[in-house]
Amino acid sequence: MGIILELKDLTKAYDTYAVVDHLNLQVNEGELRCLIGPNGAGKTTTMDLITGRQKTTGGQVIFDGRNITGLKEHMIVRRGIGRKFQVPAVFKDLTVRENLEVAFNRNPDPFANMLMMFRRTDKARFDEIVDLIGLGERLGERAGYLSHGETQWLEIGMVLTQNPRLLLMDEPTAGMTEQETHKTSQIFNRLRGSHTLVVVEHDMTFVREIADVISVLHMGKLLAQGTMAEVENDPKVREVYLGAEGISDAT
Repeated sequence: MGIILELKDLTKAYDTYAVVDHLNLQVNEGELRCLIGPNGAGKTTTMDLITGRQKTTGGQVIFDGRNITGLKEHMIVRRGIGRKFQVPAVFKDLTVRENLEVAFNRNPDPFANMLMMFRRTDKARFDEIVDLIGLGERLGERAGYLSHGETQWLEIGMVLTQNPRLLLMDEPTAGMTEQETHKTSQIFNRLRGSHTLVVVEHDMTFVREIADVISVLHMGKLLAQGTMAEVENDPKVREVYLGAEGISDAT
């Protein structure tokens, strides 16, 4: 498979301080890429630049061979990039089913969206997402009653309703229990191949369970890249990011 996402000298600077500093990165279609690094390394800002949430100071974001640098957020979504933020954004007063039905459509009128769902011919896709996120028995419950992990899975499902080719996930396991984290790794591994995923994460146990390739950022630059074995044995990574204890003990 070819390259679906390429960052060319991507830069975000405030005066003389660069949060993202001439970052070059390539992600292959169908890959599950993890971005790791200490706080302030530029991980979330990189996600913001890809999705148009922040404007670049320099460089380019190339998606599926096209330069999307500077496009508005909604235009980037329409190109096929979906994003899940660390803090889930769901409609807590709507049921799980209603949240998914609203997300299935882009009509700004939520009532029109829910009526539209009854006429859709792709109910199989809806059922597939419900099965993936494991909330089939909770469809009739208000989203506000879900646990933290379930709320995260619901938002993942809502992002998936638009069938994006590239999924950006910002610390998806933050605040989860060990069991919820393991289930999330199962969800991501099921998505592998049919979607391309870029995941910002601090939980190295989770990273170990899901990552095809790991990119380590430091001070806005790419410090190291490779498999888990290659990264955890890289002396630059151990010195700058992980310290003497190594990657296995990082959180």
